[in-house]
Parts: sequence; C-alpha cells; structure tokens
Amino acid sequence: MKFTSKLPSARNLSDITYVKLMRRPHFIALLLAIGFAIHPTVSRAETIAEWSAQAFALSSAPNPGSAAGIASPSFLASRTCPFSFSYGGKSSRDLLPGWEREVEDVTTTLAGTKQTLRWTDPETGLRLTAEVTSFKDSPAVEWLLRFENTGAQDTPILEDVQALDLALGTTSLDQTLDLHQIAGSSATRNDFVPSKKTILPGSSERFAPNGGRSSDGAFPFFTLRFGDENLIAAIGWTGQWSASIDRDSAGPARVRAGMEITHLKLHPGESIRTPRILLLSHPGDRIDAQNLWRRLILAHYAPRIDGQLPQAAIGAQSFNLTDLHRISKLWSTEAGQIQAAHVNQKVGADTLWMDAGWFPGFFPNGAGNWLPRPDDFPHGLKPVGEASQRLGLRFLLWYEPERVAPGTVIANEHPEFVLGGKKGGLFNLGDAKARRWMTDLLNRQIDEFGLDCYRQDFNMDPLPFWRENDATDRQGMTEIRHIEGLYAMWDELRSKHPKLYIDNCASGGRRIDLETISRAIVQTRSDSEGVTGRADWEQSQTWGLSLYYPLSSSFMWDLAPYDFRSYASRGLLGEWDVLSPEFPAGAVKTAFAEAKENRPYFTGDYFPLTPWTMAADHWMAYQFHRADLDAGIVLAFRHAQSPRATFRAKLRGLDPRGSYQVTLIGDDYKPVSRIMSGETLADLELRLEKPRSSLLVRYQAQH
Repeated sequence: MKFTSKLPSARNLSDITYVKLMRRPHFIALLLAIGFAIHPTVSRAETIAEWSAQAFALSSAPNPGSAAGIASPSFLASRTCPFSFSYGGKSSRDLLPGWEREVEDVTTTLAGTKQTLRWTDPETGLRLTAEVTSFKDSPAVEWLLRFENTGAQDTPILEDVQALDLALGTTSLDQTLDLHQIAGSSATRNDFVPSKKTILPGSSERFAPNGGRSSDGAFPFFTLRFGDENLIAAIGWTGQWSASIDRDSAGPARVRAGMEITHLKLHPGESIRTPRILLLSHPGDRIDAQNLWRRLILAHYAPRIDGQLPQAAIGAQSFNLTDLHRISKLWSTEAGQIQAAHVNQKVGADTLWMDAGWFPGFFPNGAGNWLPRPDDFPHGLKPVGEASQRLGLRFLLWYEPERVAPGTVIANEHPEFVLGGKKGGLFNLGDAKARRWMTDLLNRQIDEFGLDCYRQDFNMDPLPFWRENDATDRQGMTEIRHIEGLYAMWDELRSKHPKLYIDNCASGGRRIDLETISRAIVQTRSDSEGVTGRADWEQSQTWGLSLYYPLSSSFMWDLAPYDFRSYASRGLLGEWDVLSPEFPAGAVKTAFAEAKENRPYFTGDYFPLTPWTMAADHWMAYQFHRADLDAGIVLAFRHAQSPRATFRAKLRGLDPRGSYQVTLIGDDYKPVSRIMSGETLADLELRLEKPRSSLLVRYQAQH
C-alpha cells in the first residue's frame, strides 16, 4: 500500500522514525481513520521521475504511468523537452535532436535521483548541460541548465532562453485553467496577497518583478490548477525573471519562465547558468498540494545548521541604529550595544540584532564603509559579540554589500569594483576580483566580530546597472555574472562558517526565490511593518506567504496580544528603544515567551481556516499542524468592526478518534484547558467577545 502527501515528511520526522512508522500497521490504520486519502503518491513520484527522464531524453514514449494503470499528472501530456531556446536563429526543438547527447552521471540517494545530461552542437561546440533531480518522497522534479562554449570561436547568438517551457494538458475548451498566485513585496498592504485568475482560451498572463529583485512586486512561486490537477512551480533566479501562461483558442496552454532578456554570444571557454526550475504535481485539494510543497521546501531546500533549521531571531531591537542614534548617542556605541544585550537577555530574547548604522556615515550614506566607527566602537565589534555570547545571545549584524554610496571607502579606493564608479552604484559581484575582495572582508569580520547571523540587505534596483553595462550582443550577461557571484559569495560564507546563518533582506522580502531560500531565511518579510497599526496587514502576509514559504518572520511595534500574535511566527522582532526607562520589559517578556512556545508549529502543515481577507468586519484564522507531534496551534482574529462574536473553525489533520489536550488563551493571557475528542476539535467554535481581539488555541494529542 502506498500513501499520499499527508504522511509526515522526513524533515518533520527523522528518516529512521519515518521508516519505522511506515512499517507499523496501527500507523497506517491511523492515517486511514483521520481521512488521509490513499492515492498512489509514491507511484506518482516515480511517474514524475519517469516523465523527466523521458522528456530530457527527447523521448516519444507513451506517457509514463499509463501502462501501470496510474493516472498520469495532467502536465505529463507534454512529451517535449521542458525548456527552450533559440540558437543562431533556430529553435532548440529543431536543433537538439541533431546534437550529440550523453548521460554523464546518474546518482541515486535516499532522497532521490540526480541525472546529468549533455548535448553538444557538433558545428560550434556549444554544450548544454541539464542537471535533473527527482525525489523519492515527493512528486516533484527540479532542473538547472548550463551553457558552455567548448569551441574555438565565439558562438552564434543564444537568445530567448526559457528554463521552463511546458505544454499543459488543458486540451478541452471547457476545462478551467486557474492561476493562483501571491503578490511579491512592495512595502504596501498588497504584500503577499493571494489572487486567482482564470486563463480563458485565447488569453494569456505574464508577470515579472520590478527592477531586478526577484520578488519585488511579483512572486516567483505560483500554482496552476486545471481539472483535478495542481501544478506548483518555482523559479530560482535572484534577478529579473519573467513567466507567462498562454492558452490558445483551442484550449491547450503553455507555461514558460526564464530570464526576462537573454540575447548573447559566449566566448571560447565561457559558461553561464539559467534560472533553476522546480515543479510539483498533485491531484485533489489545493491546500494539500501546498502542504506537500511546504514539506518539499523544508526537506530538500531549506538551509541547515548541524542538520537543524536555523532558528529565526527573537529580539527586542531590530530598528536600524541610524534612527536610534538620533534618540540617544549611546545607542550606536560599544557601551550602548552591550547594555542592549543585557536588556535583550532579561526579556527572553535570543539574539542581539545590530541593524544599519554601525559604520562611518551611517545609513544610507555610509553604505560602502564596512568598518565600525572608531570613535563609537574603539575596539571594533568584537566586545559586543563576546558580550552577546556570555549572555547566551546570538549576534546578528546588518550589511548591504551590493550598494555603494559616493564618497565611501569602496567608491574612492575601488571604483573599478562599482558599476557607477566613484559616483557610487552597484558593487559588481560579477567581477571575480571584486567578489573576492568583498568575500574576504566578510569572512574576516564574521570571525573577528563573532557573528552568528549575517544579515544582507539590498535597497536598490540593480536592473538599470546590469542593462546599461551589457553590449548589444551580450544582453543578460552582466546580470548573470552578478547573480552567479552572489550565490558563490553566500556559498563560501556558509562553507567557511558552518554555524552561521544568513538573513536575506531586500527592502523587506523583495528577494525571495528558490535559490535564496536554499541559502538563507527571511526575518523581515516586508518593510510595510515600518509603522504601527498594521496588524491586519500582517495576518494577510502570514495567510498568503505561508502557502509557499514556511520560514519567514516579521518585526513589530505594538504589544497588545492582537498585534504581536499577528506579527509573530518563527521569529519576532521588536522596534523598541530598549535603553529607554519607559521600555515595557514585562509586556515584552510575556510576548516573547508565547512566541517561543508557538514557533515550532510554523513549520508544520498550514491550513487557512477563513478565506483571505483584510476586511474590518470579518474574522481571520489559520492553523499550523505538526503531523509528527499530532499537535498544533490556531490563531484567530476578530477584526475591529466584525459584528460576530463566534466563529466555527474546521480544523484539519486531526485523528477524530483521538483525545486532545486543548488550551485556549485570549488577550488576557488566562489559559482555559480541556480534553476534547479529535472529532469535536475538528469542528471548534471560537468565541471572542470584543472586536479587535485574538485567540490562541494550542492542542496536543493525549497518548
């Protein structure tokens, strides 16, 4: 017997525990009892793997799965190679069958299979390499393409490289094709808001980010639903990608994604990579498919420290030091930061967060002066790091290495590293010498300061710099080299500092994509949190972003339970003057204690309990369920103008025949506990007497 996605993932359980549970009849019976569908998920994973092998082999074999009586995922209707490009004015669909092809390497592990395939043009020496990965525990496939000029002359023009180019099985005119998305980040109330668009026959939809940051305005993860099929896609490119869904008037549709512009030749010996593509196919309920996706991200993509997910920061001080320096000159000094570390420790924080403003010129004018201000930090930042360590805190430090302000050290001493020169601009990570210089500086300071978290921000649009520096026959090359350089720098920082984690910030969450989430976590998902009174915006962001990404955090100002429960997730970051005599230490300690108890559940399965809304007269509620613990939380919010004092929550993932310890905690922090059956808990009436109030529900199976 084979099981669906509703099995606990190998990341929620150890591999050994997972295998043991699979062998226990009572565990199988439990899955059946609590309504887990018995679909041939393992066979579907195998079918996806077979499809990818056939597609990349340019095979015309019948759809995999059909002979075994297994319903093939609808997108498997496409038997052509799932990418495309133009080379010398000719389509790859016409070229590749005539190129020399070899399977260089096939590696099988407990996780799945990785296959490397190569095609070489016998005339020009252009070599295409496809690295294709399929997974044993997930119906997903990933691929990455590389092009290399192995010839002695420049290649013809390589253009319109679509890392994803796939025909969908929407063959009927009356079959609905829906595009489910969330917005990217733009520091507005629209951040990560979900949307649904129906792609009618004869219509199309195109989307791309703004300015070269991968989730600025548009989000590089999306879901296509047609018939009973869900196809979830991710684009791994931290630059200017674009995607489109085109449906012809007869019904069939095609989805394409890649860099927005590629029109370039390669010099002898030169190579480039494309965006990484990840697809997951799952039939039935869309939320079940999204939870399969979350499990896939956690199991195979999220970064690890000693095998564990990085723990997002809980800290009382995330404000940038430039602004706090205006409040008190003590703030941005060695003594002030050591004092702040003591305050953080007393209120239960786990991280001393030093944001922008520790360098000469402060922020933003000092971006490019990556050294501590000598008057305020006469011994560098090592004493601050050591004080944090003594207090049991991690030490986080903010950088913006890709931005160079005029008049700074980098602009004056190394203008050759800057796209913009002495006037400032974009630090060119695509230049090997520049990247080496910056990487060495960061490696040295991480060691010297004792950093536990390297926070990288990016508050500018790189796209104009990239395109202004491209020759007409090299369009896209500056961007490619910069993005490759970014990955190389992050990979080296992580390799040389295995206990370090990277915090990915770009004016909030404007650089969230498959590649960045594989190397970093997101601790400030939106700069919309920069003012008070936006709790409902935060609920909206959790509702939307949780569909695709389980490791985000936020920062906050307000301490009412309704507010901090809206903001808190795997981390919680305050915007408070912790050196002020008026700092509400008691209230902060209470909020942090609750946040710490809740945060393990945010990596569980996610179930929206209400439709998405920011309407003032509605409720918002969602559930996070850890299948491995048979435990979870519900967060419910009655909005300010909601006339309803009650809401009936339909919880999922529970054993209806089980018994649960259930604790309800309102805004007064007074817990009310009871024992409930899983059947009763799954149909739970929540009551909030006052508008703009919240309720936390924790539940744990009793064994």
